[in-house]
Order: sequence, then structure tokens, then C-alpha cells
Amino acid sequence: MLPVARGFSLSREDLLRRTVIMGLMCQGRLDFESVELAHLIDFRAHFAAELERLRELEAQGLVTIGSDTVELTDIGWYFVRAVAMVFDLPLQTDRARERYSRVI
Repeated sequence: MLPVARGFSLSREDLLRRTVIMGLMCQGRLDFESVELAHLIDFRAHFAAELERLRELEAQGLVTIGSDTVELTDIGWYFVRAVAMVFDLPLQTDRARERYSRVI
């Protein structure tokens, strides 16, 4: 089998979540408007559950949530993986969670 015939097919949702996670992990900042324009979604509606989970991380001082942004704090950079995991769909199920290492 040729190498080009192997691989994964990413869904639209996979591509969207990859954009969000990469924004957080690479820039430490997520602008809702840029994601909305690139993927034609309403960010707050699409990620309502994730934004609610981020509130707990905000209370711990890892992120600041603005009206149209999520930004890592200085301490949040040390836990960027934990912040990004909020948007990782496979990690949302308990069964899949067992396959991944823990942050702490």
C-alpha cells in the first residue's frame, strides 16, 4: 500500500478544534472572531460547555476570559496542556481519558 493511501480523515469539527487548540498552545491567546470567520460558527454557542469549564481554570488563575478572547496568564503557560484539553473532544469521554497521561 502506498503511504499516501494511509492516514486519518479529519472532519470539519476536528479541523475547528485543531485551530482552537493550536491557537492556545502556540499563541497563548484565542480570538473568537478569527475562529468564527475561518470556520463560519458562533464561537460562544458552539463551545458553550467548554467556556463553562474554562471558568474553573479562570478561577485558578490560569486563563482570563474576555468578551471575545481567552488568554493564558503567565502561570497558565505552565499548564497550557490542561487548558487545551478542555477543547479536545476525544478527552471528553471517560473511556478515552484513560489512554492519555495526566497533566499532574
